[in-house]
Amino acid sequence: MIIKKRTIPIRILKNGALLRRMPKNHKVRAKIEEDLARRWAGYRGEAALDFHLSKLPENEYMIFHGIRLTNGKYFFQIDTLILSAKFAIILEVKNFSGTLFFDPQFNQMIQTTLNGEERGYPHPIEQANLQAEELKKWLSKRGINLPVEFFIVISKPSTILRTPPRNSQINQKIIHSQYLISKIDKVSMSYKEKQLDIKALKKVSKIILKEHTPESLDILKFYKISMDEILTGVLCPVCIAKPMERRDGNWLCKACRLLSSNAHFKTVADLFLLNNGVPISNKQFREFLHLSSPHISRRILVSLNLPQTGTGKGRRYLPPPNYQDIADLDIQLY
Repeated sequence: MIIKKRTIPIRILKNGALLRRMPKNHKVRAKIEEDLARRWAGYRGEAALDFHLSKLPENEYMIFHGIRLTNGKYFFQIDTLILSAKFAIILEVKNFSGTLFFDPQFNQMIQTTLNGEERGYPHPIEQANLQAEELKKWLSKRGINLPVEFFIVISKPSTILRTPPRNSQINQKIIHSQYLISKIDKVSMSYKEKQLDIKALKKVSKIILKEHTPESLDILKFYKISMDEILTGVLCPVCIAKPMERRDGNWLCKACRLLSSNAHFKTVADLFLLNNGVPISNKQFREFLHLSSPHISRRILVSLNLPQTGTGKGRRYLPPPNYQDIADLDIQLY
């Protein structure tokens, strides 16, 4: 049973919003594009796992995607967490092509790409081990005694895996996605006794959801970009030309002549993504959307049913609960 569904990571949404609204010749644009491409590849690799996970018995397993928890000072993030009454499994997903060599001597992973280029990465088993230890601590602090296993899942079946002879840990822990279910079955057979009853398992599930903390990153500050460098206005969802104009309650694109009543939805999502979800004023909203008066701005804000705080000039509008869903649509359209 999927308890926390997979969603497009907030960093992908923020990078996408930033790229749409920065000059083509900006000095850090190439870096942002590279980062976005890498994150999209990682997300698609994780999503490719869903077919295999759908084969697990729903009444035996709880599945959480994109969990971020903390034991105090630092957070640890888990691609996919599987809970059962007998054990927990962490899945760390890697979406690499070419050949992967796992070097135990220097404790690193070396990728040889399809064009012959070599790239070095931290050893994924070390990363997953740290995640497993953090999860054990997190569970223990809440009085939960549950064994924690992990697998490194290579999402592409064509990726070649290599390691020196007798490196048995690699063979046991690093697998192609098509063998995931059989590995989980083996883990299940190795644990005979249930550690949690169904009531306790549901309680653990609720605690995980309650303590999950989504990543919060000021994307402009991270890339050292000021708001003055950002293209504002309602972008046309068809041609992404100059900002659209407000005409009789609609938005008009003067380049392709598209007329839309709701093109501003995606611009609202961009605004909250770029300002890190900070509550906005009527003035900030009006200036970002190029609206001519505070009354029009107010009317649009009211129509969006945004959560509010404060009154009068101190009124601020918070991100809508579904603004990431709007942004997801934005990613597909632009």
